[in-house]
Amino acid sequence: MSVYDQANVLAKGIRESEQYKLLKKNKDRIEADQQIKKMFTDYRKQQFELQQIHMSGQQVPEEKVKALKKMHEVVTANQTIRDFVEAEHRFVTMMADIHKILMDGLGLE
Repeated sequence: MSVYDQANVLAKGIRESEQYKLLKKNKDRIEADQQIKKMFTDYRKQQFELQQIHMSGQQVPEEKVKALKKMHEVVTANQTIRDFVEAEHRFVTMMADIHKILMDGLGLE
């Protein structure tokens, strides 16, 4: 079996995992509600913007930090979004574990 075939088998296994199924289910719930989708998209854009400022070595303006914290409170008060974020965290943890297993197996840790 080629490496590509094995990668496809791994992808299938990931799609069949509980972590992926839960993530997909919760993503679909967000996508189904345009108001929630917009709120979450706006929140992620603001998060990304602040990360970009920080990564460029600039000081993040305090008002932007406060605005993101306030938005975070509003967003995480929404059960649909909170469920998605929790599922996303579990999925990302699984993917990080898989990455570590691959890197360890290659001796590239």
